[in-house]
Amino acid sequence: MLALASLLALALTFVSPAAAFIECSVLDYGAVADNTTDLGPALTKAWEQCVIPQVTTTVADNVLLYVPAGNYLLASTVTFNGAANWNLHIAGDIFLPFNPSLTGTMLTFENCQNILLNGPGSIFGNGYRYRPGGDLTLYPSRPRLIRFQDCNDCEITAVTLYDAPQFHVTIIGNNNEAHDMAIIASHIGETDGFDMSGNNNYVHDVSVENGDEVGFFAVSDTIVNVLQCVTVKTPTNGFVAERITCKWTAGCNIGSFGDTNTAVNVQNVVYSDVTISNSDAGIMIKAYPDNIGTVKNITYNNFQMSAAAYPLYISAFWAGNGVDTGKLSISDVTFNTITGTGTPTRPAVLLDCNKATPCENIKFNGVSLTDTKANSFTNACGSGVTGIPAC
Repeated sequence: MLALASLLALALTFVSPAAAFIECSVLDYGAVADNTTDLGPALTKAWEQCVIPQVTTTVADNVLLYVPAGNYLLASTVTFNGAANWNLHIAGDIFLPFNPSLTGTMLTFENCQNILLNGPGSIFGNGYRYRPGGDLTLYPSRPRLIRFQDCNDCEITAVTLYDAPQFHVTIIGNNNEAHDMAIIASHIGETDGFDMSGNNNYVHDVSVENGDEVGFFAVSDTIVNVLQCVTVKTPTNGFVAERITCKWTAGCNIGSFGDTNTAVNVQNVVYSDVTISNSDAGIMIKAYPDNIGTVKNITYNNFQMSAAAYPLYISAFWAGNGVDTGKLSISDVTFNTITGTGTPTRPAVLLDCNKATPCENIKFNGVSLTDTKANSFTNACGSGVTGIPAC
């Protein structure tokens, strides 16, 4: 029996151990949870000296860059460039200072693959300090919170973001996911929730509250300084958003795409199961008149709206000089089961498209919106609502 036991013990020594879990705590690299010491250098040092040397697997959460419970000050921007397969786990609360010279993005992941950013911690942007009295022009270069730039197969979840000085989350790349998290901002302006571009990205089970309607419409009724909830930018081919809650926002948008002949390619987008309340808009596709390219195969399913200005809005003249170049094609847009209320001064459906390239095949199924003005159709054709010409 003893010999058998010895043989078994010897055999076990040759079995490969399970992949080791490695924790790189910022507290070991100079961080102090005193809301005074800048967390930025400790994040960079922990990443360079602990995370990068030990990332050897394809599992994102085997190597943990860890921000433990406590209050931290993030007074400088941090860029994680080029690494893959690790997890930034924020258990504490991170606060931005008010610093007029602070600009850029506070946490940037660049040229990355398979990164997990999760909570249960929070980031407090203190954005109201950068927009005193609602003045959005005083600090135009104020910082953003989080950016994934040219990143694939990444995930952000379970972290709560409060009041970014500017936009909250930007994700550019393919096969990325944002889910099960909240964004809450003061009602001032220019604090988008999720801005997404790339192929096959997925946003689900998120809530965004980032502004209100007061002051965000000029006398001409041109929409400015809106605060988008979950937004698709160009280029995108394949995007899904579902189970989204938008409060005091500008709703779920495609665009805008910028000025100066921006080339647009957005296709195969689906939004489903969205609740929008007390918002500048519900669903928007918005462009500049000198944009060129294609927006095609867009589907909106099961939206519930309450007091949403411009509930269904497509315009090639959202901003810019208004000259009709006719170079942007918008087609095959379907609205399924859109119910609730708008606002009495604006139409439930507003389509304002290029004369040379009218919006084509715009379909409305089960649209029931009350407390609105009469619908408005310009250079658009489709089916399902009274007054729109057939294609």
